[in-house]
Amino acid sequence: MSKPMFTVDEKFVAFYDGSKPREASVFGFKEVRGRLHYQIHFIGFSSFYDDTIPVGEESGKMIKGTMKDFKRRQKEAVQAAKSQESSEGPSTCAGSSAGLLEPTPIVGFNWPPILKNVIALDHHRIHQHFEHQLPCRFTVDKIMEEYLEHFETLPEVTDDGPTNTVLVKKNLSMVKRMFNAVLRNFLLYKPERFGYNDLLKDKAKENKVEYQCVSQLPDLPASELFGLAHLLRLFVNFPQQLKNLKLNNAVINRTIESLQGFMDFLKENREKYWKEDCGYVTLASYIRRQLSNNGM
Repeated sequence: MSKPMFTVDEKFVAFYDGSKPREASVFGFKEVRGRLHYQIHFIGFSSFYDDTIPVGEESGKMIKGTMKDFKRRQKEAVQAAKSQESSEGPSTCAGSSAGLLEPTPIVGFNWPPILKNVIALDHHRIHQHFEHQLPCRFTVDKIMEEYLEHFETLPEVTDDGPTNTVLVKKNLSMVKRMFNAVLRNFLLYKPERFGYNDLLKDKAKENKVEYQCVSQLPDLPASELFGLAHLLRLFVNFPQQLKNLKLNNAVINRTIESLQGFMDFLKENREKYWKEDCGYVTLASYIRRQLSNNGM
């Protein structure tokens, strides 16, 4: 078994979502399937974003020192690479300092705190035995439709760059396709899956579709049912998901830049699209369990 390189309360730099360096600390250890894991807290962020990293897999994920030390080393490496290129010409060596640096780092969204708060509060509501009443009053489809109407009225809209109308429409369409594809397996919390499965069963019964198990049923269009909270869950790991599509960092950054206005629009309309005390109903599975416990 590997020996931990970091200790409890030690501060270091961790790579959130595999791309963004964040200052973090170890707040404990836990065993997962017989393997020891670090329990990681990102300093300045809610515990909702806490993560675990297996002991022995620190390389590339956990860097000794503070964020200030990390930035200083990065700056020194860049200066060293430039110095080497100016004196010897561009290096072709795979192990050169220049080769160790990502020429175009992923920038990620500039997250408004109010939207981070939606994710945290929604997580709390779901784990208090509530679920979203479906379809949501403002679905992802409706939100995107209203954003495009708003976007086309902006005076800074141009024919190119991140404000290109065609580019924004294309990227929103990609977000919708991704949302519909991953919601069932990746965006629903465990308590929500029972309700979604009930919807699939009702649809199958309505269409007289025979099935052996729920996993055989086709998904319902998630963007026609779910709203802001689930869309934000998608955006939490959005840069990494784009990377999984084999897009290069420059394309990822351009995509995120073109969608940043959408994020700002969601911030400005958060109270319209999501409220903590509206749009939730008690989990049907919880009601059934309570009735069963009471012998009813």
